[in-house]
Amino acid sequence: MALVSVRSSTPTQASNGLIGGNYEIMLKESIERFLTEIRKGISDFSGISSIFFRLLQTRVDPPLETIWFYSAVRFRSSNEVEEEKKDDILSRIVRVKDLFQLLTSCSASCNGLKSVAVICPVLFELYGIIVELWGKKLLKKVEKKAMKESECLVEGVLSYVSLCGCEDFGGEDVLENLLPCFTELIRVWTMDQLKGDEDISRSLKVFFPIVSEEIRDGFSKREFGVSYLVGVVIVQAFLLRLCLKLRAGHGLPKIDLQKELTAWAVGSVTAFRNCCFFDILLRLLLESTLPITSLLDPKDEALLRKVLYDVVILVEYSFLSNEKFAVASNCMRRLAVRRLLVAHQAIQDARENGDQTKAISYTNSLSGSSLFSKLIKWVTSEIGMRTNKPNVTTPQALLKWLLSSEELGVRVFDDSTLKLRAKLVLDESKANYEHQLLKPNSNVEDDLLFYIDNNREEKADDDEEMVESMDAALTVADKKRKKGRKAKDKAKVKFVKYQLQESSVKEKSVAPPAHADDSSSDSDSDNIKDMEE
Repeated sequence: MALVSVRSSTPTQASNGLIGGNYEIMLKESIERFLTEIRKGISDFSGISSIFFRLLQTRVDPPLETIWFYSAVRFRSSNEVEEEKKDDILSRIVRVKDLFQLLTSCSASCNGLKSVAVICPVLFELYGIIVELWGKKLLKKVEKKAMKESECLVEGVLSYVSLCGCEDFGGEDVLENLLPCFTELIRVWTMDQLKGDEDISRSLKVFFPIVSEEIRDGFSKREFGVSYLVGVVIVQAFLLRLCLKLRAGHGLPKIDLQKELTAWAVGSVTAFRNCCFFDILLRLLLESTLPITSLLDPKDEALLRKVLYDVVILVEYSFLSNEKFAVASNCMRRLAVRRLLVAHQAIQDARENGDQTKAISYTNSLSGSSLFSKLIKWVTSEIGMRTNKPNVTTPQALLKWLLSSEELGVRVFDDSTLKLRAKLVLDESKANYEHQLLKPNSNVEDDLLFYIDNNREEKADDDEEMVESMDAALTVADKKRKKGRKAKDKAKVKFVKYQLQESSVKEKSVAPPAHADDSSSDSDSDNIKDMEE
């Protein structure tokens, strides 16, 4: 607290000497000097530490890089002092706790989002301890105490995140950008583990252990700012806690453990209200494996994936439908498309596992999502169509419609990777459909995508016909828009509806999508009880 009180009494004019380019040059040179001295075996960094301590006092809202560098120097110095306890796992946990306190103290005058971003090094250090703890043979008493301390620290990080208030701005990075020396600064934290290796991609992989290569590349290319770093911090703490809970619950029946994990996860997502975190979670689910292979075996990873599918698909979170976050923003459009791709993947996995009921439940949630309704409404308004939204009932149909809309000039897929994923979904669906037709004695009903019609009146190619009709409608709309029709309301484009019998859906559906109202954040988790029934 002394740090906060000193800062508040320091005139802000003192910071004018180090602003902009001058500050960045000074920081970059300090990082290089620090790394050079470490290579030479120098352990006294009191000079650098005192300089950056004074610099912290001169800034009411110090840059994240200043806080990180000062804290890294202090953390390294404390490790040098306690060299004899370096390999003691309990002592290492204590030092990480001290680092957590130091980082939170240094960022006390910053806004909530930045205060969360600052604590990223804590998760880097804690992840290494937990991986080592599960890989070492320790005395049971020591292992039990170390595990308890680790769990408490992860809980402390998540509580701090909630207290800071990490609701972002619909995924837009409205906070400050990260400085060019950000990646160099990461090497300060990872140098010991990499033993002097200066490959920045390896440093990023070590420093961000529970995210995908795609996200690490984004930081390397300076595509992300402080807001997205907040999402990385939250998702890493979130997944660490889920892994710890899963390992601790091995004695429970699988269904009970899954319900417990799902309920906790939904409550946490509701509390975070962070779109960047949600977007990163979707990105990770689109990967072939979750980035927790060092923490969980394949069976546990599969269970965690099922939990996360339920969390991101079956619940309609109020913060995603907040009117402040327009779907017209690039970030929210990308998030909506990723959620659509994850839903398709989850439905496919459920069908492969023979869980048709779960597949229908996912489809119901998709069709009832306000986020997708807003996306469709935005696309139709951009095209200039005066018609009701298309009655799409499967992820493939909606993706096909969105791709067709792009041909009319609507930028739905600003991300080339997302567009490629969407095309792959359609190609795979078409290939699977054709393969099914070539099977001897194949029943058309076996290839129904997600809904089951008890009367078997619908054919397997209904979605194909619907999409073709939508393509034709879009073409008509484009021609008429180009002719500059004056009477906008005289003629309307009509979409062919995909009729389904409500009885079949009601009989097979597990639970309707949970809808959350902005007036009550608790409503997101109220429906979780029905998810696994």
